Amino acid sequence: SPSETTLIVLSTATAAGLISAATGGFWTVVTALGLTLTPLLAKLGRDAARKVELGDDSVAPITTDDPSRVVIIGFGRVGRLVAQMLAVHGRSYMAVDSNIDTVAACRREGIPVMFGDVARHELMDRLHLGRAAALVLTMDDPVLTVRLTRKVRSWVPDLTIVARARDSAHAADLYRAGATDAVPETLESSLQLSEAVLVDLGMAMGPVIASIHEKRAELRKAIMEEGQLSEPPLLKRRRLRDARP
Repeated sequence: SPSETTLIVLSTATAAGLISAATGGFWTVVTALGLTLTPLLAKLGRDAARKVELGDDSVAPITTDDPSRVVIIGFGRVGRLVAQMLAVHGRSYMAVDSNIDTVAACRREGIPVMFGDVARHELMDRLHLGRAAALVLTMDDPVLTVRLTRKVRSWVPDLTIVARARDSAHAADLYRAGATDAVPETLESSLQLSEAVLVDLGMAMGPVIASIHEKRAELRKAIMEEGQLSEPPLLKRRRLRDARP
């Protein structure tokens, strides 16, 4: 197989006159192409093998038209935690992720995760969002999250859309795009830290939680004002319990 050693040998042989410059140049180009293409072809081969694995009949098929399910886009640490909490409360869900290794590992564990790129319209059609209970966007891509929120809101006006936001400015963009709820991870981390330190200092849990909820509402109002929304989005919000068959 081509290697850096081959390039050194060719260069030395050409300099010593053992092979002609034309021959040395030709094989140098061939070797360089091999060095470039081999990792790419290896990756394509691994991806193809995983796709075959994902299509294995031994893996339980994913149901995409269950009217009570929650669709989770992005199955990293945030999406996985959301799925775990839904499962704790007996809510069905399905997830989509663009990392084929993540999807393959989840499918082996029996977790309903579909491989795909949500930027492609065909995949969104397969998700049957018009029959979903809610959509949760957890991707770490602010631009794509806003774009997807806007598209889905235009397709399904009454769907509950909960989106992960990077900060308050991003949350404001998501509200303008039609998100039902936008959760800024920076602010939520601050609230959780505040709750933890107050409880550790001996404050009663009830008043602490009440103050955290009050502060969250205050911050949400400020975000919506930043998004030039004078009141919460006027959406027909479907509650998860209303989606039960």
